[in-house]
Amino acid sequence: MQTEEFFLFDTVNTITAPALDPDTMTAVANACLRYEKLFSRFDEQSQLFRINNAHGAPVDVDSELAQFIKTSLAYCEASNGLFDITMGSVTRLWNFKNGTIPAKDDVHAALEHVNWRGVHVTDSTVQLADPDACLELGGIAKGYIADGVLDVLACHGVEHAIVNLGGNVAVMGGRPDGTPWQVGLRQPIASHGIPVTATFAAVGVASGSVVTSGVYERAFTSNGKAYHHIIDPRTGFPAESDVVSATVVSHTSLEGDGYSTSLILMGVEGALQFAAQHPEIDIVLVDAQGRVFATPGIGNRVPFRLLNSEK
Repeated sequence: MQTEEFFLFDTVNTITAPALDPDTMTAVANACLRYEKLFSRFDEQSQLFRINNAHGAPVDVDSELAQFIKTSLAYCEASNGLFDITMGSVTRLWNFKNGTIPAKDDVHAALEHVNWRGVHVTDSTVQLADPDACLELGGIAKGYIADGVLDVLACHGVEHAIVNLGGNVAVMGGRPDGTPWQVGLRQPIASHGIPVTATFAAVGVASGSVVTSGVYERAFTSNGKAYHHIIDPRTGFPAESDVVSATVVSHTSLEGDGYSTSLILMGVEGALQFAAQHPEIDIVLVDAQGRVFATPGIGNRVPFRLLNSEK
């Protein structure tokens, strides 16, 4: 097996397949750079930047971006706004690298501009009803990109591959020996001496995706209080939930990204109820006590094993 690694989207990405020739990797790199340009709200040359700085005027966009925003809005609706692509006005106040905590008044003012229903999309234009709203697609873009990378690989004749975009895992074809790819789930909290980088379970997937969101991914502590990057659209502050890690097993990585953070905000009971109403996904949750919860499909439709017998 051959593994290629590259840094993009502010994370380390890997592709593993039986063989990856230079032309294939060049095509992957070009596709990823194009996606970064398409979805970046920081690049002044990107269409998303133009939307966020159009002061409420409609902006002509690439049809792919328009369709992606339409799809993202569907996930906003499905989650009843727990996932909201207009959270940019709030998230830009936070800096998890520098440990910046915004003032409550600033957060409350920014929340006035969070409303996914104010995003109007046609096949070729995007308009924000609120001129001070800010689209932030980072919470779902990596899933779309992971699916896109698989498409590029398939177009170059690759039949078996596992793509990991900083935790968004998408696979196709199973392993060459006919067994499913094994995707490890990170231990989200220290427990019984297990470091946070350890894995507590493995999911077997031949073709599909495994996406995990956790409060441990980007976090800092200030004055004894922990702050993580999963911001609640209802408060503008890090989610307060009994779920510390949510994994979605789905046909596409886009689905996994679209649901995973919302599941944390729902809490264990709400997340399990939500998954029961969406049979296209299976989920694995870990709560603050380290307990593991999963939908019936985990272990039935999807091979699953716990690596720590105490769980």
